[in-house]
Amino acid sequence: MIFLTTLPLFWIMISASRGGHWGAWMPSSISAFEGTCVSIPCRFDFPDELRPAVVHGVWYFNSPYPKNYPPVVFKSRTQVVHESFQGRSRLLGELSLRNCTLLLSNLSPELGGKYYFRGDLGGYNQYTFSEHSVLDIINTPNIVVPPEVVAGTEVEVSCMVPDNCPELRPELSWLGHDGLGEPTVLGRLAPVLKITDAPWKPTVNGTMVAVEGETVSILCSTQSYPLSIITILKEKQVVDTAFYKSELLLELPNVKPEDDGEYWCVAENQYGQRGTAFNVTVEFAPVILLESHCAAARDTVQCLCVVRANPEPSVAFELPSRNVTVNETEREFVYSERSGLLLTSILTLRGQAQAPPRVICTSRNLYGTQSLELPFQGAHRLMWAKIGPVGAVVAFAILIAIVCYITQTRRKKNVTESPSFSAGDNPPVLFSSDFRISGAPDKYESERRLGSERRLLGLRGEPPELDLSYSHSDLGKRPTKDSYTLTEELAEYAEIRVK
Repeated sequence: MIFLTTLPLFWIMISASRGGHWGAWMPSSISAFEGTCVSIPCRFDFPDELRPAVVHGVWYFNSPYPKNYPPVVFKSRTQVVHESFQGRSRLLGELSLRNCTLLLSNLSPELGGKYYFRGDLGGYNQYTFSEHSVLDIINTPNIVVPPEVVAGTEVEVSCMVPDNCPELRPELSWLGHDGLGEPTVLGRLAPVLKITDAPWKPTVNGTMVAVEGETVSILCSTQSYPLSIITILKEKQVVDTAFYKSELLLELPNVKPEDDGEYWCVAENQYGQRGTAFNVTVEFAPVILLESHCAAARDTVQCLCVVRANPEPSVAFELPSRNVTVNETEREFVYSERSGLLLTSILTLRGQAQAPPRVICTSRNLYGTQSLELPFQGAHRLMWAKIGPVGAVVAFAILIAIVCYITQTRRKKNVTESPSFSAGDNPPVLFSSDFRISGAPDKYESERRLGSERRLLGLRGEPPELDLSYSHSDLGKRPTKDSYTLTEELAEYAEIRVK
């Protein structure tokens, strides 16, 4: 038995990628036959927030660092490459789709080595990926013969050559088996199409509807020559990828509501690109979102209940204080609108500005039920809604008048009260024979008081002249001999002497 085969075509599966980051995926090693070509499959990624207008790229040979001036294999900006790669290199992938697949033609031994890709998004957003591919160029098939052959028995001989050139398919034939009888030749080759072909429109089948927590399995398949890079995307984000395969199996274990939506299966090679859209539907019980609430405006109260569910749920509003339940059939009071997985219901109550009502929102579908008492936002607005704008102005004016009255009262109290004297019945008299102190009684007033004092003392006739001398008030503090008595506790005093 003579056995023909080709080396397995290298392929890579990119793990789920929902958030962009700097990274690249390519075969760690790949082989090609001298004089033919080789396609090095390559995918790369970068942070989503960069959003470049144009994406460029560079392939380097044997070194990833530009400062080492490695030979340039391919450069999208200038098309200027090292002389060894002139007319030999071109890009099969579309850089804007993060596909950096490289094609090398007319291979010779000196092209064997390491190949690195560098993404160029403009400015400082350039990155050389550490991932690289080692190219091995061979010039003879790999023939495998059993170590021991017994005459008269059947023996298996294998001939293997790489099949990594999309432009040339290997053709294998056996010579020198004359006299050995008719050999049985088995070939393990990919189906030959006699022609090059762009991918057929991918077909998609599998589980399209699932309940939250279940596993979704979807198979995307296509036909093309050369084989295609198959990618499954959701909202322009790569979910899964296979290089040079005819099919890709997508599995989503423990599916969540976030997995619901539209997906695309895209197959591409150097001759074209085709895609098929499909939807994954995830069903789950209702969830009432936190933005649900009630609010007042004049004499009207509106309650908003936002529900996320699939299939579409029913919504009802309950007013426990009135023992009343209102649902979407009451068009006069309830309005509902659906957008995607969200259902928004609005309850309108009129003549409710006296006090905030208790409102409970209940939503249900065939997978469950959820209820939530809606919080009342802006309860202080009820007062303003009731008195109106004119009443609000009057209340504000009254508030200002009260503040002004209190302020003036405090000022008058501070002026009438003196901090220097105590409020006694007979405040001390301030007078001097040499000068008069502002605020002291005049001479007539002093004589009147002296006459009054004589009558009180029972004096008759003309009293003898008295030489009165009023001393100045000593506003200082009397010194204390008691160390436990505070100076602030000693009263002010004035002394009057009679000569």
